[in-house]
Amino acid sequence: MQNSSHSPYRFHALLARLTEEAGRHSAKHAEFTLHSHFQPIFSLAHRRVVGHEGLLRATAESGKAVSPYTVFASARSESEIVLLDRLARLLHVSNFINHPVEHQWLFLNAEPNAFIHAGKYGPFFAELFDHYQLPPHQIVIEVLETAIDDNRLLGHAVEYFRELGCLIAIDDFGAGHSNIDRIWRLKPDIVKLDRTLITEASDNREARHILPGLVGLLHEAGALVLAEGVETEAEAMLAMESDCDLVQGYLFALPSPSFVEAQDSDETFNSLWNHFDERVKHEIEHNQTILIPYTQAFNDVAQQIREGREFLDATQSFLELGLALRCFLLDAEGRQIGRHTTQFAQASRSERYLPLLDTEGAVWSRRQYFRQAMKRFGEIQVSRPYLSLVNADYCVTLSLGMQINQAPCVLCADLLWLSENEDTDL
Repeated sequence: MQNSSHSPYRFHALLARLTEEAGRHSAKHAEFTLHSHFQPIFSLAHRRVVGHEGLLRATAESGKAVSPYTVFASARSESEIVLLDRLARLLHVSNFINHPVEHQWLFLNAEPNAFIHAGKYGPFFAELFDHYQLPPHQIVIEVLETAIDDNRLLGHAVEYFRELGCLIAIDDFGAGHSNIDRIWRLKPDIVKLDRTLITEASDNREARHILPGLVGLLHEAGALVLAEGVETEAEAMLAMESDCDLVQGYLFALPSPSFVEAQDSDETFNSLWNHFDERVKHEIEHNQTILIPYTQAFNDVAQQIREGREFLDATQSFLELGLALRCFLLDAEGRQIGRHTTQFAQASRSERYLPLLDTEGAVWSRRQYFRQAMKRFGEIQVSRPYLSLVNADYCVTLSLGMQINQAPCVLCADLLWLSENEDTDL
């Protein structure tokens, strides 16, 4: 273990390798000159910069730009990787503190091999924070968890930085072999979604439906969600619709040696929010218009049932509407009363799910549409879109809490759900 105060891995030894010109620091390592670039990270809700990611830039002796990968690939040992990693982070911090960035985060990428050996080569980070009087909670350590196979070492390294007071971010989540179970164990403060998740959702209907659920899952785990690599307004819209908290990408700002001023992003956010608000308004109006005949017919079904008409007869006219899939009745515990009635033209789609088609006696008390109907008894509820267990249709459910023969029940109807850009819609 390298603990000597003269160790090349210690803070003051690395500090001596920095040079300053025109207010910006650079560093030398072997044949490379290292520089800092910064890319801002924005809060969608706050419409402003809340942090910057420090990005390494390097040039060879010839003056030709080389990639960070090339620089780290030149390291011949674990100790040299640690030295390079620390030098890069020191460089970013020294450039960061020269700018008025109070109450902003600095995101620092961690080289995986250096990350898992963070405490092995002396107390560099504590000395770094003390020298610059930098609060540790202003630093977000980004770790590429897919590059680290050893869960024990990964967990120890995360705890090391967390005990220092830093925030932890999982980088490039969703790329390669990201493990969702590591989210539960590592409990990161921020999860950065890999750009491929956003681009895939732009072109793939199923991915677009899944993305909000993934973001919600990460929120349930206690993490903020950052969409990285956002390059177009359409991708930004997806991040907003999926309830991402933070965004980063070329749409908002390119990496630069300089820091983005707050007002520089005003025009982008004004345009983005205006288009988002217009889209939401149009979607609400569109869906309300489409829903009118279904809610009216559903209300009519409820009235006929109250008047004593048989369930099969009462639901027949409703099921003749084009997007109607099925009607069913639940008791106060959410158990299905009898068989459901089905729109046979749509039922033909469910042959592959025949084992699930008979739902008599099934219990649906876990469903949001049941809980909302019981909570707001007497008011028609419209669920969020979800995948039907009966025949794998993407649907929404109308539900209504009502009294039948003096017993509380919930009347339900499933409607086929397709996005506005597909053949039919709600």
